Amino acid sequence: MKIVFCREGFRAIQDMLQSLLPDAELVCCAPEDITRVGQDADVLIPAITPLGEAELSLPRLKLVQQFGAGLDAVDIPAASKNGVYVANVPAAGTGNAESVAEVAVMLMLTLARQFPKAQKNIRDAVVAGPTGWSLKGRTALIVGYGGIGHEVARRLSGFEMEVLAVSHSGPKNTAQERAIPLAQHSSGDALHELLPRADFVILAPPLNDATRGLIAAAEFALMKPTAFVVNVARGGVIDYEALLDALKKKQITGAGLDVFWQEPVDPNDPLFNYNIIATPHIGGATDLSFKGIASKVAENIRRVERAEMPLNCVNASDCSGSA
Repeated sequence: MKIVFCREGFRAIQDMLQSLLPDAELVCCAPEDITRVGQDADVLIPAITPLGEAELSLPRLKLVQQFGAGLDAVDIPAASKNGVYVANVPAAGTGNAESVAEVAVMLMLTLARQFPKAQKNIRDAVVAGPTGWSLKGRTALIVGYGGIGHEVARRLSGFEMEVLAVSHSGPKNTAQERAIPLAQHSSGDALHELLPRADFVILAPPLNDATRGLIAAAEFALMKPTAFVVNVARGGVIDYEALLDALKKKQITGAGLDVFWQEPVDPNDPLFNYNIIATPHIGGATDLSFKGIASKVAENIRRVERAEMPLNCVNASDCSGSA
């Protein structure tokens, strides 16, 4: 089996997969080289690289396997047309959801305690400043209550916050949901009702047609001017121009972003003229997460090698071909 990682710079992941699939040929290439390097590829791992018709019609391709959950960059209808399975690894159960949730909390604390200002005060020999905001007693609204949302809620309850959640499907009343303290879990229709209550709005939904631009001008207008927005989902969940305008107009106090509209993000982006805490899409980049995801990816590749259906295949019913 030849497996192509569709972006360079993921050596640690490549080495993990190679150890799990010692007989496989695993290579990395730049996005512009996929169609050349992938002429004899059985599997593509897109990472954050868009895959369209040209890549998905490679002659030997059987599987597009995401190293994680997000498939927004993959043209799934084109894959189905070419008989190529598309699969992902859901965030829950691998350590990924837990790792992303930790970054969400980190961004919240960094914003609330004015960490950049605190670092400056160290350099300027200033003591006992700045004064920050405690999370205790504040209200957090989690938008998207899947695996990552659950783990964010679990952690925030320990800070004695009021935790609200909205999701597309609303409460499922599962044992997992009942085990996590929430003040309220509503369907997505309640978003506008709950936004004015939130001190922190944490975004954790998948990016799809229903969530693209979910947080736009109308939503920012409903937020408290003291509110913070934290995005650990995908950049496109927020309307870029609306966020920039909200920061200019001080409709919100700041934002914590682990994901962006274009990655890598331009360090000269105008957003950075405002109160932005940014990390370079590291939410799931931990030892625990990588090991958990790698084992699931390796299993799917083995399944396809055995001509079996991959797990978490999103186009099983539409795919005209077979592994």
